[in-house]
Amino acid sequence: MHIILGLLGTIVTILVLINRLSEAGIDIGWLNPFSWRRRRAWRKKYEGNPIFSLSDPLEVACLLVTAVAKIDGDLSREEKAVLLELFQAEFNKSEQEASELLLSSTYLFGDGEEVLTKPDKVMKNALENFSPEQARSVVGLLQAISAIDTRNRAAKENYIKKIEAAFDDCFNVNTSW
Repeated sequence: MHIILGLLGTIVTILVLINRLSEAGIDIGWLNPFSWRRRRAWRKKYEGNPIFSLSDPLEVACLLVTAVAKIDGDLSREEKAVLLELFQAEFNKSEQEASELLLSSTYLFGDGEEVLTKPDKVMKNALENFSPEQARSVVGLLQAISAIDTRNRAAKENYIKKIEAAFDDCFNVNTSW
């Protein structure tokens, strides 16, 4: 009984001290683990790279196609023209919309380090929204863009294989026990 009374006395003392601190203007709300977790999640989302939060298959496809074109450096005039044509033909976009897609994809690509090293992480949120036909279309677009410029052919083929592997993992689910 004396242990319970000692524990209750300690709890009451701590609560009185916390009340006194809050009356004095000292905020100890940062000690709340639930608000800490919420603040941490928001900070991670705010400060994180936006390429990892893309969930629209169209945006991811445009980013991946742009990444293949930019593996060997900046976009050439031919690559840019072919990208705009492919965006118009394949995605049924107007010339203005295709230009905006290319501009946003180039901006999201940035320095390209994370897009080129982690394509599976870039595709993670949008992968479930892809259909098998869309996946085949994206792979076809990647191969068409890589055929334009033969510089860094091995790096482009390696990148395309990573993307094909991610699509294969998504669509070729092994149903054996």
